[in-house]
Amino acid sequence: MKPFFSRHYHLVLLGAAVLISLGCVIFLIIDSPRLESLLKNHPGDKSTGRFSAEANGDSTKALARLKNPPSWIARQDGASPFVSRPYLLKEDKLVDPMEGNQPLYPPVPNQWLIDHHLDFTDRNILDRDPLHKGFTVREEFEAGTDPNNPTQFPPLYAKLSYQESGVNKSSYILEFLGEENVLDDNGVMARKIQIKPFQPMPNPAKGNRPDTSVRSMSRGETVPGAPFLKVVDIVDRKQSINDTEYDVSELKLLNTLTGERIVLVKKNSSKEYRKTPVELIESIQFLYQLSGGSPEAVTVQRGKEFTLTSLDKTHSETYKLVDVSKDGAVLEKDGKSCILKPGPAPSPSPTPSSTP
Repeated sequence: MKPFFSRHYHLVLLGAAVLISLGCVIFLIIDSPRLESLLKNHPGDKSTGRFSAEANGDSTKALARLKNPPSWIARQDGASPFVSRPYLLKEDKLVDPMEGNQPLYPPVPNQWLIDHHLDFTDRNILDRDPLHKGFTVREEFEAGTDPNNPTQFPPLYAKLSYQESGVNKSSYILEFLGEENVLDDNGVMARKIQIKPFQPMPNPAKGNRPDTSVRSMSRGETVPGAPFLKVVDIVDRKQSINDTEYDVSELKLLNTLTGERIVLVKKNSSKEYRKTPVELIESIQFLYQLSGGSPEAVTVQRGKEFTLTSLDKTHSETYKLVDVSKDGAVLEKDGKSCILKPGPAPSPSPTPSSTP
């Protein structure tokens, strides 16, 4: 028996398959009336006998969703279907930057960082310069500008500094000798004010060669060799010192560059007499350094304009050095004045590490 199956196993398998097929056919024939009644009662297109997807409401909705899937609206808190809203670990505590009043990086509020699309997980964010404009995030916050807006810049003069040693001054010491009758250029005798430089000063009457010769002028004229000084008036005064009367008349001058009023007392032999120096600022050497840039020396003469540019050279501002007073250097831009106070040389801007 066993050798028979070994020799004719393919015939045995073929016979089994035929028996199974016959069984399936018999089952379908017996169950066909019930299948026909189910198909007749099922909704569809009776004219063609085809099934209609529209008859099934659920399938229609599913098809509509596949054709017009809903769009994902980004959340304001930074969360997404795959990422939760961010939390930071600060002082062993989880901090939610979206809520509460505790700033992560004082004095900048958390919401300001979020509104300006800045990475508040970066511990050095306040020292960053996202667009390489030459200003840190902290400086942009203080100036009220957007660090991610390429057209907004804090005032460039804020990156200027200077020291007292960088101020170039010219000192004039003039002695008021009173008034005398002298011949003018037309040979007419006239009463003129006499001023003598204590130190050599350019003399227009001698080709501007410096000397200490006496200069004569009238009221309303400027001092020869110091054209920025205008004679305003003379006030006659007498003063008794140790029972001796001295002539202490005052010569009033106007510095036409600064508007400063200067008073020179007539030279006398009393011990209380003091020379009055007149200082004129000729120029200033500023140090201009943008964040991430190299320091640049900028020498500016009084009354002259100069131009500053941003780090990427896309933005420039023009200023005028109006004056230098005890309060600082007075700059002017578009008719508005700003004051830059002297101070120590600025330290180089910090270079934050690339790893947060």
